[in-house]
Amino acid sequence: MGMYPAGNLVKITPDDLNAAAYTEGDVIFAKQEIASAVPSRGGCSLLSNVTMFVEGAATDDDLALLFFDNSTALGEPAADPASDITADEFRAAGCIGMIKFDGGASAIAVGNGRLYSGTYDSVSGNMPLLLKAAVGQTSIWVACVQYAGTLDLVDTDSLTLSLGFKHLG
Repeated sequence: MGMYPAGNLVKITPDDLNAAAYTEGDVIFAKQEIASAVPSRGGCSLLSNVTMFVEGAATDDDLALLFFDNSTALGEPAADPASDITADEFRAAGCIGMIKFDGGASAIAVGNGRLYSGTYDSVSGNMPLLLKAAVGQTSIWVACVQYAGTLDLVDTDSLTLSLGFKHLG
């Protein structure tokens, strides 16, 4: 009997959002665990799509999702500048990938915010993204940094994230 492709859709509302204005280079949310992102300890998954609704976002708000293979703190909490993260802290954080979202090109206006979408794009090469968990882990962690614009989050649940994984083993 063969294996059948499997996957998982994970929804996250970060638990450290601040209802505040963020500027270019700020950490929007620090590491959040994506439990069971891979099917087996130390396994791999293909991140095939990402949808993120950000209440209060505008067309000039460009965001980056950073993916990690451990829970080591990023070095700065939410609403602090990512530039304050040292090289040693970033290396220890275990970054394994990044996806960039252009607020004008990869998002549409919905309500009082933007719906960002990441799927395979032969121009940007953002997706799919191969993610491998650390030995003994089935979790991956995600953080968000604003790399352009001035984001004004409406409240502490202004951002929701849906991640579609295809399990590889």
